[in-house]
Amino acid sequence: MKKTSPRTPEGRDRARTGAGASHGPLPPLYYRVFKTLEQRVRDGQYSRGDRVPSEDQLCREFNASRITIREAVRRLVDLGLVVRRRGSGTFVSDREGGKAEVPIRFTAALEDLFAQVETVQTKAAQVTEQIPPLDVAHLLGLKEREPVSVVRRIRAYQGQVFALTMNYLPLSLGVRVREGDLYGYPLLRVLEEKLKIRFRSADQTIEARTADDEVAAALGVRFGDPVLYVQRLMFTEGRNPLEVVRSFYRGDIYRYQVRMARSRRAPFRWHVGASVSDGARTSRKGSRRAENS
Repeated sequence: MKKTSPRTPEGRDRARTGAGASHGPLPPLYYRVFKTLEQRVRDGQYSRGDRVPSEDQLCREFNASRITIREAVRRLVDLGLVVRRRGSGTFVSDREGGKAEVPIRFTAALEDLFAQVETVQTKAAQVTEQIPPLDVAHLLGLKEREPVSVVRRIRAYQGQVFALTMNYLPLSLGVRVREGDLYGYPLLRVLEEKLKIRFRSADQTIEARTADDEVAAALGVRFGDPVLYVQRLMFTEGRNPLEVVRSFYRGDIYRYQVRMARSRRAPFRWHVGASVSDGARTSRKGSRRAENS
């Protein structure tokens, strides 16, 4: 593990923010500065064409080193939210919104997942045979040390890498997946159309994690950067588990949005205590008694 000294800018930033304390590590300071500045741009606190505060001003505001501030501003430049002008400073871009975030929107329909995977491209793909992690083997109902096929892909949206995905498949199925197909079609489409697999449902979990060396290298971020981790267990007819999907998404350009709607089944009814209208009537009667007493 890389060591830092309080004498280095990185070490001073860690000391200021309490990173490594017993309550758990915080995201790197540069990332928190970046997200704060990004929100100011998107909220209009810094208008289009405005000059962003200087490095010295930002260093004082965030109690951070120049290296930290430069890395945060570089992320804003990468997103197209600000531009650097030599001799003048850094300015908010005149373009509306900068580069688009990856728009992922879901209802409870599996078809939304199918539509989402059609919008991304595969930058690198590899199919290998491996012994899966114990929890993956358990989810798929495999014997101990039973090998599986692992499909590893680096995916991009509008040319921007945003996800590293590993798919764990039974060996008998994975050996029929050709790497060349993965550059032209989503794996879901290959499984459903070419291999005639019919998925019926999926269980999905989402959590915040930090990038390890492998994830950082694949996504072009730094070790310890925040990422969004999504695990999906895919079922065929009869709730038979067939595939485990594990994805790591860049936290700075990926947004997960879920649409919720009332069910068309029997309407939900509140059961706790009296209704709001009853409570309001009781309150009014109580005030009248108080006035008359």
